[in-house]
Amino acid sequence: MVSVQDFVEKMLQDGIQMDMQQMVGFLENGEISALDLFEIVLKNDDPQSWYASWILNHYIDKHPDALEKHLNEAVDLLPKITRTGFLRLVLRFFIVTPQWNIENLGLLFDFNLNLLTNMTMPAGVKANAMSVIERITEIEPELKEEFLLVIEEILPYLSAGGLSRAKKILKNLS
Repeated sequence: MVSVQDFVEKMLQDGIQMDMQQMVGFLENGEISALDLFEIVLKNDDPQSWYASWILNHYIDKHPDALEKHLNEAVDLLPKITRTGFLRLVLRFFIVTPQWNIENLGLLFDFNLNLLTNMTMPAGVKANAMSVIERITEIEPELKEEFLLVIEEILPYLSAGGLSRAKKILKNLS
């Protein structure tokens, strides 16, 4: 098995252009470990963590339960992330993973709610935050009303894509 740190470093240093399917193939055939790659994500060390999260996002499209046991670690990481592109990718872990066993849903809910009301946050981050909160309200329905109020409050300030996502969520939750 290749050291995942060495793999990511080589990809970044050499600027190797590799097909994403080939990178996902390394994970699928065990040449690199998804959990080792996730450990690099948790280090929050740019650009390695961003790159590792990008690869993992493609991997979890085919293997959505790959990070299921590690979402609590991702919750702890969220407030430490400073780059919005990296944040968008990590939020996607929650959207794609089908089963959650998250200890602190309140922290995850509040964090994402703050993202929605932050006027400097990019549309992609807000869209993912809405999707994460929608999933939380399926687990904790008492949070639905607060979420709906926030969505209605931010509607005039959303991008076209964010507005579309918000309207779908409003329809689903109403």
